[in-house]
Amino acid sequence: MTNYRQGMKIRLFLIVAIVATLCQCSVVYAQTISYLHKPFSSGGCYVTYSVSKQDTSYYIIVTVKSDRMFFFSNSTMKIRTFKDEVITLKGSAIGNSSESVDFLVGQTIVPATEINSSAQFVATPEQLKKLKHGIAKVRLSMRPTDHERVFKKDKIGMDLYQLYLEAQKKDEEF
Repeated sequence: MTNYRQGMKIRLFLIVAIVATLCQCSVVYAQTISYLHKPFSSGGCYVTYSVSKQDTSYYIIVTVKSDRMFFFSNSTMKIRTFKDEVITLKGSAIGNSSESVDFLVGQTIVPATEINSSAQFVATPEQLKKLKHGIAKVRLSMRPTDHERVFKKDKIGMDLYQLYLEAQKKDEEF
């Protein structure tokens, strides 16, 4: 009987893990914030944000994993806070890579390509401080289509602000 219970616990854990993966949720790792946007659709993507300081400038670094989206060499990120402030950040692409994998479905081989595209956007401390009010909407200029996400409640704004404070503290404590 214990093997049956253990098997059921493992199945329940796997179901919860799969559902959590498929939800459009925000995930905070040590130095990044990320979310899954439009899972199971052709325009779906996984977006990761981080904050970095280089010399005297702060950057928001964004990586998008998708099946077709690339950053322009000179991209723009627009952010609308929950206080209805609009922040426009100019950036540049810092890397593009792709990886192809073939899946066997029945007797058919289905190709799949994952594209990783990264860009860095210059942000002033004043702009980064506005993020603590929360991000209601974000738009990234990409090709072939822009990535746009609307949030009903803050998923990434306060976390990005915390990453800014950590980058600032790391620089001051050197």
